[in-house]
Amino acid sequence: MERHLSLEQRVTRLEDIHAIKRLKYNYWKACDAKNPTSVLQCFSSKEVHIDYEDFGLFRSAQDMVDKYVTFACHPYLIEVHHGKNEIITLNSSGADGLWSMNYSLVDEQNDLVINLNGIYQDKYIQESSRWVIKESKFTKIQTFKARNVNQVLVQAKADRSLGFK
Repeated sequence: MERHLSLEQRVTRLEDIHAIKRLKYNYWKACDAKNPTSVLQCFSSKEVHIDYEDFGLFRSAQDMVDKYVTFACHPYLIEVHHGKNEIITLNSSGADGLWSMNYSLVDEQNDLVINLNGIYQDKYIQESSRWVIKESKFTKIQTFKARNVNQVLVQAKADRSLGFK
């Protein structure tokens, strides 16, 4: 910890780190809820750099959200993002973030299950006194795909049992 900072400065840094974590969690929650307005609000209103590998490279958050609406906002697609192991570093221009992410998709229409793991590398800035994503790069580490959802031990909707009986 930086001992030369006052208690107030250290508390402010902790509050900023918490706000950045909440921003990223809200982004994933908005993606899972298929809420494009909330997804867009997570990004800078100015030029951005979004590199989501095979999903695309974007300089505009609106362009990324438009593609997201076209390809992901369907009731037959059940998605869950789980972010963890975050490392947030505040700096003079904003903050950097490194996250592990696990993503699961059940496509009920096309009888497909996808699970992937990867790393997000983000840059955050403050706009109008709130943290937003300025740059985001996702790099896949592992992908699992399966056809014929009924033969895979995955259920699209949770039952009350955890499957141990």
